[in-house]
This record gives sequence, C-alpha cells and structure tokens, in this order.
Amino acid sequence: MQKMKKIFQLIALFLITSCNSQSKEIIPFETDKGWGYKQDGEIIIQPKFGIASEFTDCGIAAVGDSVNGNYFIDKTGKKLNIPVLKMGNFIDDFHEGFARFKKNEKLGFINQCGKIVVEAKFESVTPFKNKIAIVRRGFEVIENGPYKTQKGGKYGAIDKTGNLIIPYEFDFISEFSDNNTANAKVGNKDVIINSKGKIIK
Repeated sequence: MQKMKKIFQLIALFLITSCNSQSKEIIPFETDKGWGYKQDGEIIIQPKFGIASEFTDCGIAAVGDSVNGNYFIDKTGKKLNIPVLKMGNFIDDFHEGFARFKKNEKLGFINQCGKIVVEAKFESVTPFKNKIAIVRRGFEVIENGPYKTQKGGKYGAIDKTGNLIIPYEFDFISEFSDNNTANAKVGNKDVIINSKGKIIK
C-alpha cells in the first residue's frame, strides 16, 4: 500500500512539473502592431516584429522588422549578433538542429544556441538531412528577374562537423534518404551512391 502511494506521488509530481514547464513556455502572438511574445499569458516582449519564430531550446528566436531586417533575439528581446542567411522574407530554418548563415558570400552553419559550428566556406550547401548536407562549387549563377538558379559545377557532401565526406566529383547529388543512399549523376549516367560516395548501383 505504501509502495502504491509513493508511485502515485511520483506520478503527481511528474504531472505538476510537466504543467509548470509548459506554462513557462514563451509563445509568439500577433496583434495589429505586429508580433510579440507571451509567457503564462503575460506579455514579456512587446509586439513590434513583422515576423517571429518560436524560441529554440537554447533560448533564441528569429524575428524581423523593417528597420533591422532579420535577426535573432534572446528572451528579453535583445538583438543578438548571430549571423543569418536570408531566405525569401525571413531567414533559414533549423534542420536537425542546424541553420545556415552567410558571410563573405560563403555559407556555414550555426546551432540552436547561435554558435557557429561549421565555418562559412561553402559556395552552396543544402540544409542537413539524415546528418548529411549536399555542397556544390564551380557553378554559374543564372539570373531570371528576381530569381537566381545555379547551373553546372560539381557536387559533394559534408557531415555535421563540416568535413567533406564525398569529394566534389558528381554532376548531381540528391538529399540522402533514411537508408543513407542518394541519387546522383556522373556525366549523363544516373547512379545511386552511399554516404561515402561509393556507387552502389
């Protein structure tokens, strides 16, 4: 009986802790003045942003306004000196804990704390998928009005440390699937490769 009572107490404690944790979550909200943030129903960051994301587990959020553009803030609303990559009218989303940033026309990655984890050294790089990102270099940029596309060049792949795990040897590489294979192209030949760049089919 005593053992059952202790189990119920632990369950109750867990539920209370979970509720308290959820109640302390900072949530973006929108008014006619823009986006702000609330916690426990109280406004903690006044609505002034044109766009706003949720906070990461590390406590940063991406926002944007007409004066400062797109940037990250902390939980007090302070603007942080974290590099970003502009994507459309906002900035790059986090994928598998990493988001891309741009510096000196090259791309790298930050983590959810805003720390640079892969230096900006790539001409082109996709978001991470199954711990692998596709890189590309030596391409030509074709401008068509407001749109830009890439033509030619060679593809490779990196891991989450920024190491090149597949050399720039392919004419195309798709994102990697859950079984760590990707469609690729060598010249006009379509192939399937593994995460080490070995042709398996």
